[in-house]
Amino acid sequence: MRTILIAGLVALALGLTGCYKPEARSYPLGHEKNPLVMAFVPSTEAEKVISSGESLAALLAEQTELHFKPHLATSYVSIVEAMAVGKVHVAWLPPMAYVFAHDRNGDEVVLKVVRHGSPTYRGQIVVMADSGIESIADLKGKRIAFADQTSASGHYYPAVLLKQHGIDPAADMEIMWAGSHDAGLVALVKGSVDVACSYDDAREKLETAGFTDIMETTRILAYTPDIPADNVALIKELDSQLKYKITAGLLALAESEHGQQVLMDLYEIEGLVPAADTDYDPVREMVAALDKDIEEEVRQGN
Repeated sequence: MRTILIAGLVALALGLTGCYKPEARSYPLGHEKNPLVMAFVPSTEAEKVISSGESLAALLAEQTELHFKPHLATSYVSIVEAMAVGKVHVAWLPPMAYVFAHDRNGDEVVLKVVRHGSPTYRGQIVVMADSGIESIADLKGKRIAFADQTSASGHYYPAVLLKQHGIDPAADMEIMWAGSHDAGLVALVKGSVDVACSYDDAREKLETAGFTDIMETTRILAYTPDIPADNVALIKELDSQLKYKITAGLLALAESEHGQQVLMDLYEIEGLVPAADTDYDPVREMVAALDKDIEEEVRQGN
């Protein structure tokens, strides 16, 4: 009785009470009565992620003959903690959250997403075209907008680039945490900051949203090195057959017309390619260069 109570409290704390069913233990994982839980976070509109997640789960079930239950989590930390106790089995994670999940739980990346034809992307440092800022060295003492604290392209990678040029953002600049890539660029255009950091090229989204001259009035000062893209990670406890079915099913789904549309609707994903943990070593090196702790950084960002 005490064991059941504790398990129920764990599930409740993780926000996954609806996924916890003691009777499911008598059915194999992936059975209709014991589905694989696939977690997402609402990095775009929550309703859109829920709808797309449900469609993805249904399509993947067709490909694999397994059953999946989509779960919309409130944060990446809650997903990693749920994976640690087997309440989430499949997760869609950004680079920093994946490294945290792997280093904490041993969770395994199997696929990377493709956007703009590549499984990597870059960060960019943007200034106004008429600012007179010609080099990274000119940024000392300026006001900078970082996208958010846990963004690889909108914070960590640009911060490392600044440090490599002798600028410590915390000591040498006035920092604004914009909350998103779009918001940082808007702050730049409106004159609230002198420089903004975002993914390459976040300006295109704003151009279609009404900032029609943003490509002419702003300028890319510098690009970061390549960053490994978001990924699909599985808990280490899954047996090899389940891992193979899920991975192969997602790859097949990404090749289908319907699957491509669902992935695009979900997170603007063009495709999926195989991935390995070593692909994310540059993220670990970047965090080490900033003398940061990955778990602490991910927790602070949630």
